[in-house]
Amino acid sequence: MSKVREITEAEFDKEVLESNLPVLVDFWAPWCGPCKMLLPVIDEIHDEYEGRLKVLKVNVDDEAGLAQRFNIMTIPTLIIFKDGDIVFQEAGAKTKEMVEDIINEYI
Repeated sequence: MSKVREITEAEFDKEVLESNLPVLVDFWAPWCGPCKMLLPVIDEIHDEYEGRLKVLKVNVDDEAGLAQRFNIMTIPTLIIFKDGDIVFQEAGAKTKEMVEDIINEYI
């Protein structure tokens, strides 16, 4: 079980678009193999960047409206939001180093 909180469509705008911190959102599903591979990376990022970056998850099976809103065609997809805008979006599993390189551009 992940330490990272899953959010719903009802919470999304407040938690993500109105956040004072940059937000990394992991769009995933429990049946997705690459998503499971990314899980420990997302958990580590959550712990190590606390106070500088908010990290959240969206289950695309439970929140199909959010998946459609952000054109999620492949999972996992990571999106970074800063000041309510998408500054990064890319699909596919990544190493921790790859995720850190991306994050460090925006925090």
